Amino acid sequence: MRHNQTIILLLVFVLSLGKVYSQGQEYKFSLAEAQTFAEENSFQTKLAEMEVEKSERKVKETIGIGLPQINASAYYNNYLELPVQLIPAESFGGNPGEFAEVVFGTEQSMGFDATARQLLFNGSYFVGLQATKVYVDLARNEKEKSEIEVKNMILTLYGSVLVAEENAEISKAIFEQLKSNYEEAEELYKEGFISQEDKDQLQLLYINARNSYQQSERLVPITKDQLKFVMGIELDAELTLTDSIQLIIESLPEASFLDNEFNLEQHIDFRTINTQLEATKLQLKEKKSNYLPTLNAFYTYQENSFSDEFNFFSESPWFPSQLAGLQMNLPIFSGFSKRNRVQQAKLDLQQVELNRTQVERQLQINADRSRSDYLFALNQYENSKENWELAKRIYRNTEIKYREGMSSSTDLTQANNQLVESQGNFVRAALQLIQAKAELNKALNIN
Repeated sequence: MRHNQTIILLLVFVLSLGKVYSQGQEYKFSLAEAQTFAEENSFQTKLAEMEVEKSERKVKETIGIGLPQINASAYYNNYLELPVQLIPAESFGGNPGEFAEVVFGTEQSMGFDATARQLLFNGSYFVGLQATKVYVDLARNEKEKSEIEVKNMILTLYGSVLVAEENAEISKAIFEQLKSNYEEAEELYKEGFISQEDKDQLQLLYINARNSYQQSERLVPITKDQLKFVMGIELDAELTLTDSIQLIIESLPEASFLDNEFNLEQHIDFRTINTQLEATKLQLKEKKSNYLPTLNAFYTYQENSFSDEFNFFSESPWFPSQLAGLQMNLPIFSGFSKRNRVQQAKLDLQQVELNRTQVERQLQINADRSRSDYLFALNQYENSKENWELAKRIYRNTEIKYREGMSSSTDLTQANNQLVESQGNFVRAALQLIQAKAELNKALNIN
């Protein structure tokens, strides 16, 4: 009996562990902590980090081309039947015009060689080495841009979750209040104190509030899953946000912040197009370098052995040979292909220069527009917050009057509609303000 109880306890313990494990990990983040976590764990930043590492590996690969290149090879030949050669027979006292059949060489041979090469001069190589370092800068720029984008996405999604949670709480409070009013109206209707129309009116408000509350409740886990996805955490994990929507809103800058001067030179997009311009210049330089000669040095060591039997490691002698030299390749005529490649590279450079001007102007437009959008969103939020407080006060007063018989169900319905409308406007304005701040960060290159 005691043995069976022990087994049961062990099974319960294992099952409880499995249940805890299946619930997923728990996370608690402030906005700043969520942004830092996402910078290290989001899919986007991880991919950008891999691109940086790939570009750094490419630099090392290119450097390796200029280092000594050493190769070795070995061979073994076995003639199953030696080839026959014909020579004039009269050379050995034979009749003129006749040929003698002779066999040269041995049935088996073995050998090996090792060759070392060193690049001495190649214009394309040296330009390519410069270009790979520029591509590292491009990859790092993309990584920095990814970090900025991820932080702004976290700001928007973090705010979306908080707004969804607050909307659910507000909808719940309205629903519970209307539920209480409806239940009270039902009792009053049964006692004959109010009409069918008044009861039905309150029932309609109650049903609408219930639908609104249920919809707002469903929206919370959906927006939270979106935040988890961007942060790079498991969707089954428990996520708790420690900052409130009021704290996020209060941390946003006031309108005076928009007077700060826009620094175009430090914007990541502008720095990226400048790096692309540098890379395109190097591409042009590389095409021109193909007109230059290339020079390589080489050294080869070789040993061979010949025998009619496989005795290369015992009796058969080995014959060494060595060779050292220089090899120069001088391009003379390529059917104008090099010239056309140079012209294409010049056109590429002109395109990037034109794109640079376009990016410069577009960034300035984005900065001006984002400032205007943020100021508008800030004003909208302040107005909607004031309207929301006013609508709550109107509804409370109307509800009191309704209970005292000084107001009709129509007045209560109108006050409730105003309350619901102002609630929606307030929630949307809060979200739009956070989104406007994220766009402002992106436009002004705020990290």
